[in-house]
Amino acid sequence: MSFILAVLFCMVLGGTGPAAGAEPYVIGYVADITGMARANYAPETEGCRLYIETVNARGGVNGHPIKLVVEDGKSQPAASGAVAKKLIVEDKALALLGLGFSSAQPPVIELATKDKVPVIAGFTLVRDVHKVQPGEVCFNTGRIMNPDFLPAAYAYAFVAKKLHPNGTYAASGYDTPGGRAWSKLGCVYAEQMGLKVVYHEDIPPGTMDLMPWASKVAKANPDIYANDEGGEIFIPMAKALEKSGWTKDLLYPDFVSEGDLVKGISGLMTKGEWVLWLAPYASAYENLPEYEKIREAMKKFGHQYPLSAHHAQGWTIGRIVEQALKIAGWPCDREKLLSALEKINLDTNGLTGGPIKYSPTDHSGPTFWKLYRWNDGKKALVPVGDWFEVTAKMMGKE
Repeated sequence: MSFILAVLFCMVLGGTGPAAGAEPYVIGYVADITGMARANYAPETEGCRLYIETVNARGGVNGHPIKLVVEDGKSQPAASGAVAKKLIVEDKALALLGLGFSSAQPPVIELATKDKVPVIAGFTLVRDVHKVQPGEVCFNTGRIMNPDFLPAAYAYAFVAKKLHPNGTYAASGYDTPGGRAWSKLGCVYAEQMGLKVVYHEDIPPGTMDLMPWASKVAKANPDIYANDEGGEIFIPMAKALEKSGWTKDLLYPDFVSEGDLVKGISGLMTKGEWVLWLAPYASAYENLPEYEKIREAMKKFGHQYPLSAHHAQGWTIGRIVEQALKIAGWPCDREKLLSALEKINLDTNGLTGGPIKYSPTDHSGPTFWKLYRWNDGKKALVPVGDWFEVTAKMMGKE
């Protein structure tokens, strides 16, 4: 007991921890720890937790620790709504982070909007927040999955055009609102860029036999196939395409983590160098100082999942929270935090292609993307070119 008190005393004197007994900033996290989309969202939650623990270990913010309350919404609408209500009403959270699968977000956003609770979305956000009206509480850190504004779809077509200037394009998405919008808009943008779309058909979630789709792709024989279904489909689809005799450029988003991608590629008959990976956050294969910080936090505070770009996104959400709380000061309420978030201009230290920047009229800011190709010799995802930005003007939304 005396040792613990001595440590706390030294932390207070040395400025390496929050003041003893200091009231915490309470921040809620609607996570997906056990749901169907956990491969994407659970590592993101872990990345955020690691950064918050790092902040608290060095003294918190404005002399106060951050209490991160994580609840598992399982990417289910009812469960997500229930835990969001608990975080808002019982825990009195200043903000909600994460959100999980796009289909589970509406009830959370509805509750947050009603009580004016800031929401910092993670991997996906169903709201179009690149132009906002007063009262909007949602902020984007990843990809907007909205039929009216979907930069990922444009990024897919942009990459296809760069790799195959006069080529043919095929696409599939999850047969869900977000997936259908992504694959359809990708085809629209591809045609606008002068590519020929030779196949487009979406795939129901949970499909086990992918050969019917793979056979159609092989028959259409596109130069590039943009495939944006859920992570559990990616590698089985690659294997089905191999069996069908098609091994041209297969474009995946980071719905599949680097570790899972490597495991899947090791099971292919080919070397997998036809597999492309497109993401708004840098691959963990990149030698970045910020990734070293995440690795150090993993060693210090523990982790369950292998390092990935999903950790980088959660880590960045944590940094946004820290910066906003510094601006808001103490004491802090939801209104102050919302105003502070609209002043964010965060250098991600290479984890994205540019800053995360918000304003009172733009809760999304610039969106950057980077393409990688599997290199069998290096056993790693290797960048294909540098970061590129997708703007609203490029998409015809300005």
